[in-house]
Amino acid sequence: MLAPVFFLDKLSGEQVLIIKNTFEKKNFKTTKDIDKADIIITNDAKKNFVDKITIYINENKVFFKDKNTKLEISGEFENILDTVIIHSFSSFKGCRPFEFLDFTEKTSKKISKFLQALVITMEVEDKDTKMSHSQRVAYYSEKFAKYLKWDQQKISKIKELAMLHDIGRIGIEQLMLFTPTRINDFETWDLEHTVTGSIFLSSLDELWWTVPVIRSHHENWNGSGYPDGLSGEDIPYLARFIGIVDWFDIATHTASSEFEGMMTIQDAIKYIDKKSGIIFDPVLSKEFLNFISEHLKNNKFI
Repeated sequence: MLAPVFFLDKLSGEQVLIIKNTFEKKNFKTTKDIDKADIIITNDAKKNFVDKITIYINENKVFFKDKNTKLEISGEFENILDTVIIHSFSSFKGCRPFEFLDFTEKTSKKISKFLQALVITMEVEDKDTKMSHSQRVAYYSEKFAKYLKWDQQKISKIKELAMLHDIGRIGIEQLMLFTPTRINDFETWDLEHTVTGSIFLSSLDELWWTVPVIRSHHENWNGSGYPDGLSGEDIPYLARFIGIVDWFDIATHTASSEFEGMMTIQDAIKYIDKKSGIIFDPVLSKEFLNFISEHLKNNKFI
């Protein structure tokens, strides 16, 4: 697909910052040579760029102009910039603007799939099901979401979040092996995987939306969790969702000194019920218990 090249003409520092941030997210290109530009962005309404598609910025209005069209859109510059750019694409020969709307999403999926594959290679597989921890959390998250009758888009998002929720553990094992204080630091570093993961994903524009959930899925309803001590509805809803499913899988697949070994399914169910409104979201935890009880009537536990 042929993509237009932009020229930024005498804009304020703030305007340039907003534009460049938008362009970086969408891989748009700029040039310092006006003759090589297809679309010009300027705040000088008196200028007339012959044979160029032009976007004029004027306080809280943005004008778009080409040979055949003139469009005015009002609103804050940052909020309406995308709309005007898409209109400008429509005038650019050979460019199909709505492909750009899909570009970031497609890139996001590619990056996410790659990271999910890394997570799987890092985690230990169950010898019977051949599934890792994150794969099981994704499996039960998807089933739980369907039980709650979520739409398909939201189900896909929660499954993706479940696969990425422990992304911060990547690299921690390497630190354990090669730092002199690895034994003493093991406990605290394990707790910091939420911070490590959120910092890592915040550096990727395509996956910024995952950060609140990755950071907060170990927060507790009563504020006793980590890393920020959030409580109640201050904890992102999807983080509370993932937190319950994540805990259930860990409790039923991992030996813990707290519970003197690995918990049975029934013991884990009783614990969630007991800690509902204390550790777990009181509404979501009850819904999860109803779901898992119903699910296990007709499906094998994995």
